[in-house]
Amino acid sequence: MKQKYSIIIIPSDHDKKPRQIQFSIKTKKFFIGTSIALGMFFTGLFVHDIYQIHYINVYEGKIAYINELEEQLQAKNLEIARLNGKSAEINERLSAIAVMESRIAGILKINQARSNSSEISRGGISLEPTSASRNLDQASLMIDSQMESMQKYYAIAVEYENKLNHTPSIMPVSGELSSEFGYRRNPFGGWSSEFHSGIDIACDYATPVRATAAGTVTFAGYDGYWGRKIDIDHGYGIVTFYAHNSKLTVSAGDEVQKGEVIAYSGNSGRSTGSHLHYGAYINGKLVDPLVFTTKTVEQ
Repeated sequence: MKQKYSIIIIPSDHDKKPRQIQFSIKTKKFFIGTSIALGMFFTGLFVHDIYQIHYINVYEGKIAYINELEEQLQAKNLEIARLNGKSAEINERLSAIAVMESRIAGILKINQARSNSSEISRGGISLEPTSASRNLDQASLMIDSQMESMQKYYAIAVEYENKLNHTPSIMPVSGELSSEFGYRRNPFGGWSSEFHSGIDIACDYATPVRATAAGTVTFAGYDGYWGRKIDIDHGYGIVTFYAHNSKLTVSAGDEVQKGEVIAYSGNSGRSTGSHLHYGAYINGKLVDPLVFTTKTVEQ
């Protein structure tokens, strides 16, 4: 006869009959085994949860550190992009400075000695390639300062070139000086003297007459004394005039350049022969036109 186990359940209400539950040894073993399995399962879950918590605690800091590194890397990438842009901007400005320097040298007729070194000198300040120890922002400020200085130098050079172009420095025709500036004996005879307001340059009839500097023609026409005459205002208080011409090629209001043909020599007006009378004023005062040039009249 198989052994059985009984469980008697006595209700709290004594009026009810006790209940009896019987189960065999096999059922007992099943329940015990099941209980052990469930205990091991829940114990495993508990251990797993503890391990998960430990894992999260250990790696949560590492993940935060990685996120921080990624943010720093992104910030560095943005800074590198900004510095690359700043470097390109500096290179463009250096190129602009080189162009400005070349223009200034061209205006001032300076021979530029190009160095193969990477150092660029501007206005006494040495600009070397930006190294790791130099801040690009500081270099950019220095370049801006240099660019501003070069622009000022360029403006001065342009003004100098303009003044140079508007200052008489050549002779209007080639020929011998037949009469100087100042008092002379009357060329029409007699023993009287007269003040000669310019210089006379002997030349063949219809010799091209050239403007001795750039300027604006203020008069081009016939004068009873000077014959066919041209006045040119060069600015800076300088005016030149050309008289006794046979033909004029410009009109009042025309802008002329240095060396441009403005007339052809002749014998018009009060003259004793074919020549050019060349005169000049500085701030309204009559001066010897030879003060503008160290060249001889014979060209």
